[in-house]
Amino acid sequence: MLTEAASSALSGDDPVLQIRMAIAELAGEDRESWTGAAMSERLIELLEVRERLDAVVLRLASGWDRDRGWEIDGALSPRAWLTHRTPVSDGEAQRLVKNARLVDQHDVVAEALVDGDITTPHVEAISRVVSKDREGSLAEHAEVLVDQAKQLPVGDFGLVMRRWAALADDQLSKQDFNKKWERRHLYAAVGLDGWVTGDFYLDPVAGAQLIGALDHAAPPDPGDTPEGPRTLPQRRADALCDIIGRHINGDAPWGNPPNINGVVDIAQLTNTTTDLALAWCDIDGIGPVTRTVLDQLCCDARFTRFITAGPSVILDMGRTTRVATPAQRRALAIRDRHCRFPGCGRQPQWCDAHHIDGWVESLGETNINNLILLCRRHHTLIHNSEWTINRTADGGFEFTHPARRP
Repeated sequence: MLTEAASSALSGDDPVLQIRMAIAELAGEDRESWTGAAMSERLIELLEVRERLDAVVLRLASGWDRDRGWEIDGALSPRAWLTHRTPVSDGEAQRLVKNARLVDQHDVVAEALVDGDITTPHVEAISRVVSKDREGSLAEHAEVLVDQAKQLPVGDFGLVMRRWAALADDQLSKQDFNKKWERRHLYAAVGLDGWVTGDFYLDPVAGAQLIGALDHAAPPDPGDTPEGPRTLPQRRADALCDIIGRHINGDAPWGNPPNINGVVDIAQLTNTTTDLALAWCDIDGIGPVTRTVLDQLCCDARFTRFITAGPSVILDMGRTTRVATPAQRRALAIRDRHCRFPGCGRQPQWCDAHHIDGWVESLGETNINNLILLCRRHHTLIHNSEWTINRTADGGFEFTHPARRP
């Protein structure tokens, strides 16, 4: 007994058979006499058709995965079935399954894809930044994101999704900060030949400062260097050795610290953002970050902030300054003596000067009354949690956690 698909194929009504026949006809086209314009037109047509076919594949894969159709052949996962039974790589199979599940779980995305209002690359741009932690935020913002996708080309929409991810992480940061903080590490292993290898996991502020300091300490070599210019990884490795040597020898830091540029839209500062495409909150060279990260960065780096109104109007370039001058650092060391977080005695040389009234959020000034010594661990904690610092009547400081407030 013939299946429905087989009957359709025999009768000539099977759309897949028709597509195969059309492809064979296209492959046999004689384009020797075609003009460049004609070939361009055909290329546009084929890419548009391929996109619509990709959308059909994605919708089909969505239902197939939901119904666990891949189990029929004894496969352990849809990814394994696709890799074994279809001409796609393991990476392609993984992306297809993830994109298909996104379409299945969010009707507004599926409807826009069916109507041709968004493309499969738009869906992949959403899927690429969606993690388990961000799923709840995506369900809340899916309609807004689809509206953005309808208006923007894929490249611009990808940047919007990165900014959305930063905003979503800002909401989640105080919930999962401790989890990420506990994962920080720097592993180092010595090989049999004495060479050291490893990896590290740093928060965005520490990462930006590390990269900035290394690149500042070892700028690009001149092209006529006798031994040839070093690669970027080689320069950073040499810079790290130089910094370690300076620290061991007790030498004072050299020159001016690297400058870090931040761009934040006025709507972000006032929490009135309505268009994610204009939701600037970026660190130059790093990309979109959360407001929490930007606030912390302003405390302990040489920083230039740019406040904008839209993509091309700069309202204010702010002040480029170190948080505390050497004289202010000495005064803080005498006044605070150590990290002021309750129970911490880390010495001043290992502390940052933290703005009690934030540099960006509250336009806090760089003066002794608005500064307090915090070690890096507690400085990061203050910026990424609900802890607050208040001045007391006797000139001291009171640290308060929400769970302990009356």
